Amino acid sequence: MNKEDKPVGILYHFKEIKKRFIRYCVILTSFTIVALIFYKKIISIFINPANQIMNNSIKDGQIVFGRVTEAWGAAARVSIIIAFSLSLPFLLAEIIFFLKPGLRGKERLYLYILIPSSFIFFVIGVFFSYYMVIPTALRFLITFGSDIAQPMINIGPLTALMFSLMFWMGIVFQIPIIMFILGKLDLISYKKLKNYRRWIILISFILGAIITPTVDPLTQIIVAIPMIILFEIGLQLIRITEPEKKGFSFYLLNFLVVILILFLITITILYKIGLFKELDIFSVF
Repeated sequence: MNKEDKPVGILYHFKEIKKRFIRYCVILTSFTIVALIFYKKIISIFINPANQIMNNSIKDGQIVFGRVTEAWGAAARVSIIIAFSLSLPFLLAEIIFFLKPGLRGKERLYLYILIPSSFIFFVIGVFFSYYMVIPTALRFLITFGSDIAQPMINIGPLTALMFSLMFWMGIVFQIPIIMFILGKLDLISYKKLKNYRRWIILISFILGAIITPTVDPLTQIIVAIPMIILFEIGLQLIRITEPEKKGFSFYLLNFLVVILILFLITITILYKIGLFKELDIFSVF
């Protein structure tokens, strides 16, 4: 019998959790201190979309803090959230190593694949929100009343709004992972869900309206379309988990679709960053 297979008492598990929790807290604290040291550069990244919109669309407007503690509160909030985001892989690693002894064969494989995949999808959702959703939402909110009043944007609500949008888009990008897990547990099936595509499209647009703080249709469409695409990816993942026999063409087609989607997302993000403009790739057009 291997050491990992030997039964242990509940006190051992509590000690193991305590040890791993303390180790993670040390890492989280270290990242928080580093983030606080560089808080000016970090905050500038978050207020840059609003500054660009005000510089390009309106003559006057600035980001301010209206309370004595607001600037410090924004800096602390940004530093803690950035530190948590950077330390999240370490937390996931601690969870994996804690659960590993109690799992067997395919269970370990799913753990090794799903947890890192969940983090990667969350990061993609955050970047999608920062480069696609947030600029569109801020442009509508800032320019909507700029012809009748001068925008004076408080830094606290601005950073809170951005974090809210990035967090919820990160959660939205978990849809394929959640659908795969539910399919593996036989709680949902491909045949049943594919009949609800119309309702999924409707729900996606409703959720897009709830997640975004604006009422403009463009922002809602930008949020809803990824939900629909992620649902389709989730459908294919559920189909993979089902026991029916599948040919090589099925797996090849799904692989090519995933590669195409990742390619389009990467190209979109690089375009929004401005890399293509710097390289002058489209100068021939």
